[in-house]
Amino acid sequence: MIFAPPRFPGLPLGLATLALLVYADLYLFTTATSTPPSPLTLVFIILLLLSLPLLAWLGYRCLALARARYVVGRNALVIEWGGRREVIPLDSIGEVRLGAELAERLRPRGLGWPGYVAGSMESASLGGIEFLAATPQPGLVLVQYPAGWLALSPTDPEAFLTALNARTAEGMEEPVAPESLRPDLPQWPLWRDRLALALILLSGLSVLALIGYLTLIYPQLPAQIALHFDAHGQPDRFGPPTGLFLLPVIAGVAWALNTLGGVWLHRNETERAGAYLIFGATAFVQGLVWVATVGLLTAGRA
Repeated sequence: MIFAPPRFPGLPLGLATLALLVYADLYLFTTATSTPPSPLTLVFIILLLLSLPLLAWLGYRCLALARARYVVGRNALVIEWGGRREVIPLDSIGEVRLGAELAERLRPRGLGWPGYVAGSMESASLGGIEFLAATPQPGLVLVQYPAGWLALSPTDPEAFLTALNARTAEGMEEPVAPESLRPDLPQWPLWRDRLALALILLSGLSVLALIGYLTLIYPQLPAQIALHFDAHGQPDRFGPPTGLFLLPVIAGVAWALNTLGGVWLHRNETERAGAYLIFGATAFVQGLVWVATVGLLTAGRA
């Protein structure tokens, strides 16, 4: 039997928040690109960049809730929640309790919203509990298995409990291997590699610093400024100072592409040296962009 967690109000709230963030990002992007450069432009860009991880986080959780299900099978209980998948043979299930029966308050650590309850906690009476649920405590079913407890929220907890007890009483027809699959991204070794993270952060901050520098000096720049050098190092093309912002755009694109490539290589231990080379080269490219910017500004003021 297949049981789903309640989608309301978690999914509508999540999608509405996601839509508001997308609208806000479009507004920030349009404003930043359609108005004269100023320090406020840098603020808009920073807010836009900070929102991207939040958009990914929220989008993933909305998708996880939309596709979540608990399957009470003939031989195992299968829980699917986003990238989380747990296959628990019926003979491995211990105690099963309703959240409403517990006097202790159950609330996981981590971010969530009404209708989305995921995370973990350490209970004084039960021990470790992982929440893959969409309701507060009264709607929870707690399932004990070898790794601890899982807090689930089938739409009909009583029906879920009845089906699980019935299957357990019938016994297993054939053995099933337990399975525990977690999202790969949080397990990447990159998050524990300080050198790689420092190189990535340094290059990214260099791009933002260049944008900030150009927005600060923009009001003092002449109407026409050098935008290109010939083979002899002499300026051969002039234009409005807004053309200088092409340099941080190029630097940002280089940072993004190289970071993606380096992160991909970093996942494989045998390719990690190549990842460091890409991260280091990206930082070097940022330095060259700064040199080119200062050179153009100097030529433009001569």
